[in-house]
Amino acid sequence: MPAFSHGGVRKDVSVFSVAHFCTTGFQAKDQFDAWRTLHEDTIELLPTREASAGFGAEFSSWRLGELALTHIVYSGAPDRRWRHRPKSYLDHWCLVLARTTSSDGQTSQELSFRSLALPYEGQARDNEVITLYIPRDLRPAEEQRLDGAHGLDVSEDFAPLLIAYMDGLVRQLPHVAPDQAASLEMPTRALVAACIVPHPASVDAARAPLGSMLVDRARSVVRQNMASPDFGPERLARLLAMSRSKLYRMFEQSGGVAHFINRERLREAHHRLNSQRETLSIHAIGNEVGFVDHSTFSRAFRREFGYSPTEARERGLARSFADEPEAVSEAAPWFASAS
Repeated sequence: MPAFSHGGVRKDVSVFSVAHFCTTGFQAKDQFDAWRTLHEDTIELLPTREASAGFGAEFSSWRLGELALTHIVYSGAPDRRWRHRPKSYLDHWCLVLARTTSSDGQTSQELSFRSLALPYEGQARDNEVITLYIPRDLRPAEEQRLDGAHGLDVSEDFAPLLIAYMDGLVRQLPHVAPDQAASLEMPTRALVAACIVPHPASVDAARAPLGSMLVDRARSVVRQNMASPDFGPERLARLLAMSRSKLYRMFEQSGGVAHFINRERLREAHHRLNSQRETLSIHAIGNEVGFVDHSTFSRAFRREFGYSPTEARERGLARSFADEPEAVSEAAPWFASAS
């Protein structure tokens, strides 16, 4: 097996290629030992069940200059216990995003910051873990500040920003050339440092754009989940890695969180009713944006826009007819010749 450290970074960190490893290539009784060997340079994995039960896990990793990003997916969310090896050669800081999906499909996530140079023990049953590794080559004062954040959850003011960034890297890095990925090192370092140990002046300067980013992130999450009638503030807060109180404060000046979610549902319905390509019925569109009852959907739609869903569809059709003269004029010579 190649000599890898935690998350797939090679021991010779000056030489890096995209790494991939999956335990399914081993017999069930050997899978945990294979995974433990993969991590032996930086963390000690401790067994929590019989090895014969198997241990399904897969990871991919990429380099961003001297940084490394890893993406790990566990099959069946096996229990894991571990502790850092503080004397490891790889004494990087780690920004860790861990997600757990329950049997009923509910997802929770946690973002934390750790130093591999400091003692740490943990236990988890995550489904997915994304980790960003940052080497220690900063000024002593900056290193001390980052070490002070060891083992702490990332501030809820900045967690959504970092979560969105890490998710974006996992999606895009498989399609990015190594030299282009290396150009992301410095901006990634700066973003993490600003979010983990922000200076008061930096927080004040970032508050307005950060607020806008959080609203955009919330809007994206709502649109991804609006088909579920039960989707509400509590689940939105969990998916944003944000406390409910923080979420409520963010929307208190604009009518509240529930109003925000409802408005996004209705705006999506309005867009689809106005689309010439949309063929679903009004009732079906209402269902797909989270309204089970058609009359409730119609009343909410009228309150938001001042007219009914039927009128919205009629307006869309009227616009489509208004756009047709060009096609008619192009056909005019044919009609003229036929007359």
